[in-house]
Amino acid sequence: MSDRAAAASIDPRVHHPHRPEVNVYVAVFVALAVLTVTTVLVSYWHLPILAAVAVAMMIATVKASLVATFFMHLKGERAFIYGILAMTVFFVLFLFILPISDQDLLSGRTTHTNVTAEAEAR
Repeated sequence: MSDRAAAASIDPRVHHPHRPEVNVYVAVFVALAVLTVTTVLVSYWHLPILAAVAVAMMIATVKASLVATFFMHLKGERAFIYGILAMTVFFVLFLFILPISDQDLLSGRTTHTNVTAEAEAR
């Protein structure tokens, strides 16, 4: 290795393409901490359950996006990776919605009986 290459590998002012920028990670960490505190503070507002879940999910989505973008290095990935990510999100939403829609369909047909009362009557 030449003296110039050795000096470049030690010099912090030289840009290394695979070296992570610590300032970006610190900024993301601060943003995640602020969003976590925001989630806790919103929980004290005593919102209706649907609104509370919606707000919590929005904050969680932003936090997950930050983690995926910076810590999982998706910021510099190709479009193919984003296509796979979009399919994954679609199927996760589908799997969340499927039981909810099934519950609405079955709610009118289910009957709850008092098993204890039936056993005592026998």
